[in-house]
Amino acid sequence: MAVTKCVCFKKTFAQLLPLVRAKGWTTVAELSRATGCGTGCGGCKPYLAAMLATGHVCYRVKMDAAPPEPCAPDPWDS
Repeated sequence: MAVTKCVCFKKTFAQLLPLVRAKGWTTVAELSRATGCGTGCGGCKPYLAAMLATGHVCYRVKMDAAPPEPCAPDPWDS
């Protein structure tokens, strides 16, 4: 299973990344203010931070305090 989106606001990281780049957002707070992502359950916040830092749009599910690791999306995650 991969983390590829904010489930609360139904936005994939692949949808968000071009917007992030176009707007020049560098923080989760900026992205959250504009899109709402990260303000629902908050589960996507570490993945949003990783997306901002790396440009990756797919991550393995975190099971500890380590930073999210990029992965290839599963076909059903798009």
